[in-house]
Amino acid sequence: MANHINIAVFLVLCVAWQAYGATVNCTATGAGRFANSDDTTCQNYTLCVYDSSTGTYLSYDYVCPSTSVFNPNTGLCTASSNYACTVTTTTVATTTVSTETCTAEGFFVDSSSSDCSTYIQCVLIDGTYDETTLTCPNNTYYNPNTTLCDSDYECTTTTTTVTTEATTTVSTSFSCTAAGRYANPADSTCKTYYYCVATTTTGIFTEYLYTCPSTSLFNPTSKLCSGSYTCS
Repeated sequence: MANHINIAVFLVLCVAWQAYGATVNCTATGAGRFANSDDTTCQNYTLCVYDSSTGTYLSYDYVCPSTSVFNPNTGLCTASSNYACTVTTTTVATTTVSTETCTAEGFFVDSSSSDCSTYIQCVLIDGTYDETTLTCPNNTYYNPNTTLCDSDYECTTTTTTVTTEATTTVSTSFSCTAAGRYANPADSTCKTYYYCVATTTTGIFTEYLYTCPSTSLFNPTSKLCSGSYTCS
């Protein structure tokens, strides 16, 4: 009888860990739970966990139980009556080496973006600029004047609105009080940082966890990822 119970539990766990096909890049998103963009049922999501022993992220694919769906805003499975399943375009950061866009470290306008939804991060590593395309959170746009994503910024080249979800995470050790980029106090390696975005005009901030590209580290003074910064 005990063996039958163990087999049943094993089968249930296999269903819970069913992989839909991972489309989430945990290195780009950071730790947290993220919707599977290829899933039109909104039931599949990926859990990204940071392994401090190896400095890498582990990904686990889950399926919400029964008829529940995954709500990317809360990072939880919920009844389908509580969340309307909508398929959105999810853009994750992609890294390429370029000497044309990047001439200095920092954040810059993405000339290929027609709606100000993405921007470029430039990091100098071993004499070569690492160029990374990043996506602004939902309903915010890259403001070149502040180098931040602002909900009230009017994009002068906007032709369409693209809804995207990227790098959302829930933090229990950090709380945003102002817009900007801040060192992750829980990360002794200086690889990650929090990006605080005012996603509404009422001053409510949402925190996003980012990971600096390649071997670069986050400099809390310049608020940039840098290949020359030494973690203290």
